[in-house]
Amino acid sequence: MNKLKNMLIAAIAIVGLSTSAFAGTANIGIVTSMMTVDANGTETDTLTAGGANVADTSIRNKAISDDVFTGSIFAEYTIDAAWALTAGVEVTPGKANIGGNFIRNDVEASITGTESTLANNVSRTVEATAGNFGTAYIEAPLFAGIYVRAGLSQMSVDYTTTSSATSAGSYTDQLDLKGTNFGVGIKGNREGFVYKLAYEETDYDGFSLRSAGNSVAANSNAITGDLDTKGVRLSIGKSF
Repeated sequence: MNKLKNMLIAAIAIVGLSTSAFAGTANIGIVTSMMTVDANGTETDTLTAGGANVADTSIRNKAISDDVFTGSIFAEYTIDAAWALTAGVEVTPGKANIGGNFIRNDVEASITGTESTLANNVSRTVEATAGNFGTAYIEAPLFAGIYVRAGLSQMSVDYTTTSSATSAGSYTDQLDLKGTNFGVGIKGNREGFVYKLAYEETDYDGFSLRSAGNSVAANSNAITGDLDTKGVRLSIGKSF
């Protein structure tokens, strides 16, 4: 929530500074989006402390694609010039579930320090939600209301991993991701309002995680992954 507040403060600052320094128009409004979230990840093992990742024989890859509707708020300022650049900030309150809950069932054949052969059923689950969405952007006009957009985005992913095993490693519970935002759209003005219809993509940086608390201190698990979004967006704002 603090990140969203900071983004809103930045948006107010952009509008205020631009108004005092350049002639132009400030816009504040809302955005509705139909977006596709694509995510994938791979888990591998490290068998010795500091050693290289070694792939397990079980299936350790997962890829999902989910469609979501989101609502955002934006504040921007368009310079009144022959080439009217627009600078703005957009934030999306709330959180979105990423692909639901995932469950994997394994058979635990042994436990460290135990000589007996086992056949314990082990259930592992993971749940993730994304929030703290924010983008600072620049829009440049091309012709006849068509514009291109580029920006820097951020988001946080909160996730929970659980296991019925007695001695399983765990991961930290939050990721902060940064990415680049690109888009193309068409905009217009009517009776004191601005409207935009656009297609945008955001490419977030890849991430990596290392587990802690495995039954053998020298062993750990590593997860690498990537998350991207794309979608069609409609923006409506009041001009000042």
